[in-house]
Amino acid sequence: MHDPESQQIKKALEEALWQVEEAKGLGLSITKAMNFINLSKEAQGYGNKRLAIGLINKAKDQLFSEIIENARSGLSDDKDVVTKMRLERAVREAREMMVKGNLRGAYELILKDNDKEVIDIKEDTGDQLPFLYSQALDALQKVWLKMKKEEEHGKDMTRAKVLVRDAKTSLAQGHYEAVMDLCNEVLEAIQSPHDRLREEVEDTIDDITRTLKGLFPEEPRSPKERLFKKQIEELLLLAQKNLGSGSLVEGINYSRRAREVLGKLEQETIKGDIPKTIIGLRATIDDLKKSDVDVSYEEYLLKQVEETFWKGEYIKARKIANKLQSITSNAKVHLRVNQITTSLNELKLKLKDRAGKEGYLEAREYLEKAKMLLEKSAFDMAQSFLEKARVVLEA
Repeated sequence: MHDPESQQIKKALEEALWQVEEAKGLGLSITKAMNFINLSKEAQGYGNKRLAIGLINKAKDQLFSEIIENARSGLSDDKDVVTKMRLERAVREAREMMVKGNLRGAYELILKDNDKEVIDIKEDTGDQLPFLYSQALDALQKVWLKMKKEEEHGKDMTRAKVLVRDAKTSLAQGHYEAVMDLCNEVLEAIQSPHDRLREEVEDTIDDITRTLKGLFPEEPRSPKERLFKKQIEELLLLAQKNLGSGSLVEGINYSRRAREVLGKLEQETIKGDIPKTIIGLRATIDDLKKSDVDVSYEEYLLKQVEETFWKGEYIKARKIANKLQSITSNAKVHLRVNQITTSLNELKLKLKDRAGKEGYLEAREYLEKAKMLLEKSAFDMAQSFLEKARVVLEA
């Protein structure tokens, strides 16, 4: 297996089987995941490598979801809100690691002792608002990590350490705005204005690039989307060029304009497109369900699409919808493969009984052609030859 798709399947399978062993060690269910893995092997046997990869990825997603639910179930109802928010933050970061291909890193993040944290803060949250607390804690952790990184490079972080201590105290007292102000002061103490501008441009370029990849796994769906995407890419390219030449003010202006165009894309195109997408996905899932396909995961993703849409998170909704469309497409292909394979095997038995009789050679030729077309994923043509073979064998 030297072609890229075969290597991709091999790597994905190795990762999935590693996840299976991890799940076994925690006493988690592996039944659904193993079903996907076995189906993937069948698809690969038919020569449908794209479907094989999709099914293995579905197994990996299933196993990762199991381990996340296991971590969540380990938190009792009376567990403090800080611990719960810390786990949810770890889940978000772990999912990002998964997307970037760092599977083991994602698992380490979920499985590590969730009572430990980079910044050791102990406080009674009481009636604190979870969102504000989480926002302040995230900001504090980020500047703490930046401070440590600069300290490793030999920079004097005396003032920054004092500010971080003050921020930790303000966080424990529930003074979230003060925490955010202190975090900004820490950044000023750590980085020069030049460094901060450079970092903003780099972060904006990276964030928008990742967003575009999630929104457009293939080609844009409409001329309007193509126009917006082209504008954003051109602005990012100009931002990157100015960043490289040291023209940071121009770089940040271009990156901010790219984000503005992304906002227009979100409001003017994606927002109006999602309701139609939801309707189409629901119809596809219903069709799969009628064919006795397990669509529990697909229904879960569809619910996420709907919830994020109603929250106004249109880009996030589109990304999830893209993932769901890929999964349902693979499921439809697999269903079609199964249906044609079942018919093919049924007709092979009829052909065996017809050996030496009239029509045997004609039917055999039809079945051979159907099998060859199935291996090439030409399902409609394969089905037509099966029907011809059936007519001959049932005559």
